[in-house]
Amino acid sequence: MHHRGMSEHDAVNTANANAARAAGWPETGSPKQVEWAITIRADKIREMQNSNMKGIDHDWYREIMLRETSAGAWIDSLRQPWQARFIGSLTHEELEGLKAKAVQDAAPAE
Repeated sequence: MHHRGMSEHDAVNTANANAARAAGWPETGSPKQVEWAITIRADKIREMQNSNMKGIDHDWYREIMLRETSAGAWIDSLRQPWQARFIGSLTHEELEGLKAKAVQDAAPAE
C-alpha cells in the first residue's frame, strides 16, 4: 500500500488547527470538517485583523467571531467577507449598538 504524504492544504489545516488549540479557540464541529473549518476561521480572523477599518477593536471583533463554533457555519462563510461572519455572530443588542454608533459617527460635528 502506497502512503501518500500530507498535501500542502492538509499541512496548512493542521498548522491552523494546532495554532487555534494553542490560542484556546473553541473546536468547530465534526472530526471530518474541523480542520477545514479551523483554517477558514483562521483566515477570516486574519482578514479582520489586517483590515484597515477605522476605530475597530480587534480583540472584541475576534471574540464576537469566535462565538460561532459550528464547522458548517464557518465552511458556509468561505466565500463571504469576514464582516458577514462577524455580523452573523452579533446579538441583537450588539447590532443595534453598532448601528446607533454608526449614525452618531456619521452626524455632522457641531
